[in-house]
Amino acid sequence: MLGLLRFFVLLWSLAGMVPTAHAITIGVVLPGSSLVFYQTLLKGIQRSADDHHVDLLIRSPSDGESLDTSNIQLRIIDYMVTQGVSGVLLAPEPLAGDTRVSIPVPVILVDRYSADYDGLSTVYTDNFGAGRKAALSLLPVLKKGAKVAMLRLAPNVSSTAARESGFLSVARKEGWDVVIDTYVGYRPRDAEVSIAEAINSYPGRLDAVFAPAEPIAYGALRVIETAPIAQRPRLVLFDWRPEFLEGLKRGIVYAAILQDPYRMGYLALASMVEALKGHPPPRTLFVGVATVTPQNMNDPAIRSLLAKYAK
Repeated sequence: MLGLLRFFVLLWSLAGMVPTAHAITIGVVLPGSSLVFYQTLLKGIQRSADDHHVDLLIRSPSDGESLDTSNIQLRIIDYMVTQGVSGVLLAPEPLAGDTRVSIPVPVILVDRYSADYDGLSTVYTDNFGAGRKAALSLLPVLKKGAKVAMLRLAPNVSSTAARESGFLSVARKEGWDVVIDTYVGYRPRDAEVSIAEAINSYPGRLDAVFAPAEPIAYGALRVIETAPIAQRPRLVLFDWRPEFLEGLKRGIVYAAILQDPYRMGYLALASMVEALKGHPPPRTLFVGVATVTPQNMNDPAIRSLLAKYAK
C-alpha cells in the first residue's frame, strides 16, 4: 500500500513539471519582426501572456511584406481562427480596396488605429501629439525661416502619417521652411540611399531633419554622421535602436522621441483578457512618449525606458 502511495506521489510531482496548455490562446499579428520596436512590443505581449496565464500564437509577415502583398495579415488572421484562437492582437497594415472584414473573434489593435478593422480597443501612441512633441523640441534652436527636412515612411501607414502631420503643424506655425518633404520607404537600406540622395542634393544648409520611424531614423543617422560637423543638421528621430545612444553621446542626434512598445504590448494583451471575461476595455488607450536628449539620457526614468528596448 505504501509503495502504491509513493507511485501516485511520483506521478503527481512529474505532472507538475510538465507545462500544461492554457484554456485561452491569443493570436498576435504584427507588420514584421526585425525592427527593435516590434521586438520590444512582442516582449511586452509575452510577459503579459505569462502573467495572465494565456497562450500565444504568433505569426507575422516578413518586414515590408504586409505592404507589398495584398491583405496578407487578413489571411494570417483567417488561419489563426481555424486554429481556435480566442482573440487577436493586431498591428494593422492597410487592406486593399474595399475588402470586407468579418472576424469571428475579438480584435484589439496595437501600435496604430485602422478603420479597416472593428477593433474593441486601440492601444497606441498619440502619434499626432508625438509628432508635435518632436517639433517642439526644436523651438529653442530654430528660428522663423529655418530649413527643415521631412523624411516620410509611406503614404498609407496611419501612425507615421500622424507623426508627420503633427510635426508639420508646428513647423507651419513657427514659419519653418520645409525644403525637403519626401517618402523614403520602410526598408532600412533602401531608405538610407533615398535619404542620402535627398539631403545631399539640397543645395543649401539644412537646420533640422525629422525621421518619424525606426528604419528612417537609422538611415538618417548614418547619412548625417558622414557630413562635416559644421554642416550637420539637428536630427530629431522617432523610436529607438542601440546605435541611437551613441548618436546622442556624439551630439549627432539632437532628440529622440521614444514610445513605450513594451507597455503597449502588455496593456493590449491584458485588455484582451479582460474583454474575454466580459469587461470591455476603453476604445482608446494612449501610451505616453518621452523626449530623450544628450542632457537627460542618463536620468533614471529614461534609463528605465531604454532598458525595455534591450535585447
